[in-house]
Amino acid sequence: MTNCIERELLVSARPEELWEVVTKSGWLADEVQLELFPGGDAHFRSRESTKDGWVEEASPPSVGDRRCGRLAFWWAAGDDPATRVELTLEVVADEATLLRVVETRPLDLLDLVGIPLRGTGGRRFGPALVAS
Repeated sequence: MTNCIERELLVSARPEELWEVVTKSGWLADEVQLELFPGGDAHFRSRESTKDGWVEEASPPSVGDRRCGRLAFWWAAGDDPATRVELTLEVVADEATLLRVVETRPLDLLDLVGIPLRGTGGRRFGPALVAS
């Protein structure tokens, strides 16, 4: 079973501008620290919670590519189960970018318990994260 939340937002901005917004503090959380490479650390802090995790993929937009940016990371608050968040940027018109956000808890892919994740200082995020 997979739990999934999906949202799409059409933004009047170039993909490069939108990438800056979604990877910096303010949009995902009040304070965001992302190491934008596979295995990099990810930290998110807002008034309600603090989440930590790791970056699975960070592909910034490139000129001329309609499906031009992708950020995927895992995060969890405390001992809560980790979820996977994927943000995809796609050019739909001049000065217009579609932002698709998908957050999943892929229970069918999580089958081992308590494996430490790379880039988390040995911290454990519940079940092992096994991406297909």
